[in-house]
Amino acid sequence: MAKQIDNLKSGSDQWKTILAVVVVIATLALYYVNPLNFNSLTKVLVTLALFIAAGGIFIKSSQGDTFVHFLKETRIELRKVVWPTREETLKTTGIIMIAVVVVAIFLWIVDAFFTWGVQSISSINIF
Repeated sequence: MAKQIDNLKSGSDQWKTILAVVVVIATLALYYVNPLNFNSLTKVLVTLALFIAAGGIFIKSSQGDTFVHFLKETRIELRKVVWPTREETLKTTGIIMIAVVVVAIFLWIVDAFFTWGVQSISSINIF
């Protein structure tokens, strides 16, 4: 009996998700085709209202519930992050900039060496 209820719930949830997708597609079609010749403000407000309606329908589905749960867990994890201070950020940025300059100079020297090598080899007339 519980399995039948779960099947009915998942079936209705699938229809909620499908309905939300259909509303989004219809909203985009209404926005771009504009068969009712709305002015810009009305077009944007109607589009916004229909997107909110589609979001509300989606949130009521099981996929929407899973998405909301994911967002809550993400928020909890972001609270656990230890953000660097301004001083640490400036020091790290300075170190990275110095490293970039050193690597650029090294690559410039290697490139100049290979350019010199290729030019000296190509200047020899073997044929």
